[in-house]
Amino acid sequence: MSKAVLFLFFLLGFQLSFGQNQNDYEEIKESIISAYNSDNYKAIFDNYSTQMKEALNLEKTEEFFKNLNSSAGNIIDSEFLGFNPPYSMYATEFDRGAFMFSLALSENKQITGFKFTPYGKSTNLAEADTMLDLPFEGEWYVVWGGDTKEDNYHVEHPAQTGAFDFLMINDDLKTYEGDGSSNEQYYAFGKEILSPAAGEVVMVVDGIYDNIPGEMNQDFVTGNTVVIKLKKDEYLWLAHFKKHSIQVKEGERVEEGQLLGLCGNSGNSSEPHLHMHIQDELKMNSAKGLKSYFNRLKVDRKYIENYSPIRGDLIEKI
Repeated sequence: MSKAVLFLFFLLGFQLSFGQNQNDYEEIKESIISAYNSDNYKAIFDNYSTQMKEALNLEKTEEFFKNLNSSAGNIIDSEFLGFNPPYSMYATEFDRGAFMFSLALSENKQITGFKFTPYGKSTNLAEADTMLDLPFEGEWYVVWGGDTKEDNYHVEHPAQTGAFDFLMINDDLKTYEGDGSSNEQYYAFGKEILSPAAGEVVMVVDGIYDNIPGEMNQDFVTGNTVVIKLKKDEYLWLAHFKKHSIQVKEGERVEEGQLLGLCGNSGNSSEPHLHMHIQDELKMNSAKGLKSYFNRLKVDRKYIENYSPIRGDLIEKI
């Protein structure tokens, strides 16, 4: 299959809107599948935003989907995996292969971007030598974690292959109270983040503003950040801290359980959460991610030892 079929991406002038919900995405996704399977590619084009139509005209749209259908066949099934703003992500089975279908919409449900990428298998990560403790109190939700693209979109980024994203939810699976328009409404915002292991602080970034929920700062991807050098030259990254909340300095020795700062919404983050991963060298652009294990924790309220959480787990420090 050609690269044009394997990967297509357009994202034009898009901001995540809180007026959107999974039902909106599901409706448009199903309309795309129906049009695709009936060779009605113009129907897909007609639902593009104005900018999308300028970037990918009808002729190019038809060419792309004809090539996709010729190589992969019709769509058999598509399962919602989760939101990775600005995308809603679907594991999508074709007659002759599987793809991750990522879809972005405008406030009025017009298509502003989409991509099809091969649906991956296990990454067979090397394991970190350092055993960790959970970096927070209370029950948190693993929104991304695991070895496959289904469970963890980070696997496409070499240094972050073993990364986790953690946030807090209520019994209705919502991450906030009210309308979600301010960081203070999110359960994770301002919660204490503790050091998962002993080590030396080798990098601190602070002073980056917290985003308005739904907006992201791609100029400072990790936002307010703490990097800790562990044993055997393993580097633990913790990202998206609240502005001016970090309590440690470069060169400082930290112990397991020591307060690092408060959970925030800085950097490439659409809502308050904690990003965490271990890599094999300090520089992210040349590092490889390592699989991380926690020595003891509750998973879905059951005690487990030596466990690496996966997407969908409810986890709690013991």
